Amino acid sequence: MRRDSVFTRTRTQRPPTRGGATQYLSADDDLIMVIEDEADDVSGSAGEKTQEAWRILIADDDHSVHEATVAALSGQRVHNRPLAFMHAYSAAETISLLASSNAVHLVLLDVVMESPDAGLRAVTNIRETLGLHDLKIIIRTGQPGHAPEQEIRREYAIDGYAKKAELTRSLLREVIASVLQAPTTPTGNAH
Repeated sequence: MRRDSVFTRTRTQRPPTRGGATQYLSADDDLIMVIEDEADDVSGSAGEKTQEAWRILIADDDHSVHEATVAALSGQRVHNRPLAFMHAYSAAETISLLASSNAVHLVLLDVVMESPDAGLRAVTNIRETLGLHDLKIIIRTGQPGHAPEQEIRREYAIDGYAKKAELTRSLLREVIASVLQAPTTPTGNAH
């Protein structure tokens, strides 16, 4: 099942709260908050020359997660490089995009999409079928009971694991910075 990048489900952005958090209401009426943290410097030393953007594929079936991720990371730099975003709304679309693109450094991959384990099956396809062993993958889940961290880390070749409910802006940047160790060559289309 492929979803176009046009919003087909209802989403609502609420005004910032007193603490500066922006709230998004997902299509399933889940409240997603982007919590503004104090600025953390994960950009590298000031003397480094600016390089091309890290290309991050956000793979999630919930449009509000895409919006919240981009809002949280907008204008941020990791290892002195800006961030650029690509979007996929299903595991199948993720695999298709990675098979045809050689410009992805990192995938932020949801577990539950078309099926309860669609994201996990996508990891296997990315590693084994596409042969993208060096592509960085961070699993993000809103339902950790479906994908317990230790089991996922043991059975799948992933570079990080994050629970959506616990991700603040600075924690998301830290997780991304920890897996994007410069220099990294974009990965995709291994042929």
